[in-house]
Amino acid sequence: MNIIPKKEQPETMPSGICIRFASKRFSTNEKDRINDISEAGIQSIIDNIRNGTYKSLFLSLDAEGDTGVRFFQMESGGGYIFVQICDEEKGLYYSSVNGDYLNSDEEAPVICSDGQSVIMKRNTIHDLEMAAECVEWFTRTGEAYPGMEWLAN
Repeated sequence: MNIIPKKEQPETMPSGICIRFASKRFSTNEKDRINDISEAGIQSIIDNIRNGTYKSLFLSLDAEGDTGVRFFQMESGGGYIFVQICDEEKGLYYSSVNGDYLNSDEEAPVICSDGQSVIMKRNTIHDLEMAAECVEWFTRTGEAYPGMEWLAN
């Protein structure tokens, strides 16, 4: 495990949208898809993260949601929020990190939308605003938000 330290918080959020796929679950199922990825649609997604309406979110740089291309996943429950960015082509795997549980194998009370994954408390945060910042940053850059500490595997 390698912790990527938090960098200076960006003064402004970049503009533009680089994601090509969005879903309310870790799924490419049409019924879960978020079709509006315009500026207004992105703002709605961010608002739904901030207010806790969305418990899960899947964003991809691929128009079909292919998980072989860089993607973002958020899962939450019981006050725990899991955020990850994966790029299988480049072998990049980043997740949120909770230093209080870094050496723990304790599971977080998060039921993943894929129906099978188990989230460890060491890979969670508790801040909806930070989760929303991560969503917006990835939406606009396809990268991990520099204003948060990340765990790289």
